[in-house]
Amino acid sequence: MKLAQHKKTEEGRFRKERSDSSMKQLKKEYPALKKLHGNIKTLGGAEKALGVDSLSQVIKKAKRMK
Repeated sequence: MKLAQHKKTEEGRFRKERSDSSMKQLKKEYPALKKLHGNIKTLGGAEKALGVDSLSQVIKKAKRMK
């Protein structure tokens, strides 16, 4: 399975995305992430830059960006 392909587990939850997931792949699935600076190469880098600890929080902060 590719890193950026999200599938539900048997319990109906989405699997946790790895911090070394490529932002290039994530931007294809989540257009809001295109607002982030181009120097951010991984999900872990985005989390560190924004001061959050999950993909959903990165997306929320990215949506609020102008």
